[in-house]
Amino acid sequence: MNKRAKIILDFWFIESKPEDWFKKNKKFDNIIKELFINDYEKAIKNEYDEWQDNPNECLALIILLDQFSRNLFRNSSRSFAQDHKSRLIVKEGVDRGYLEKMSLERIHFFLLPLIHSEDISDHKFGHNLVDTYLKKHKKYNEIKKVWNDHSIAIKKFGRYPHRNKLLRRISTSDEENFLKLPDSSW
Repeated sequence: MNKRAKIILDFWFIESKPEDWFKKNKKFDNIIKELFINDYEKAIKNEYDEWQDNPNECLALIILLDQFSRNLFRNSSRSFAQDHKSRLIVKEGVDRGYLEKMSLERIHFFLLPLIHSEDISDHKFGHNLVDTYLKKHKKYNEIKKVWNDHSIAIKKFGRYPHRNKLLRRISTSDEENFLKLPDSSW
């Protein structure tokens, strides 16, 4: 396995804790920036595209483009800049059978770009994969609820309202009301 890909996977799955993954934490964001900003810059220049030819390296690329981007560029439109590429990588990896070769926790992160999408067809595809591959995950019900909550916003608005300000989109009054609800932004 590529040395940098292994470092990314070890950092994410061994050195980090699950509570670090989904909470806003400036210290954790800064650690990711210090360790991985150069990898991110190379990845967006397609210098790591060959990682797509190996399941674990592909997962490292997805984490770099989809997860780390959210840490590196929190509260910036750049945090979503690689979402499209991430989804393409996921779909190609699924077609190649990569999910068959991964642990449940790794599958979970492999699929996350689908739920980050503002395209409902990606959500439907993702839900089917979650049901197929993650039913035995110890947090399946929690994962399913989070995915359902995300999909509700996309079904209702066709986009994530909490991204509107960062992406310079005008929110509708329904979206503004939605954003006042608990757990309306991720």
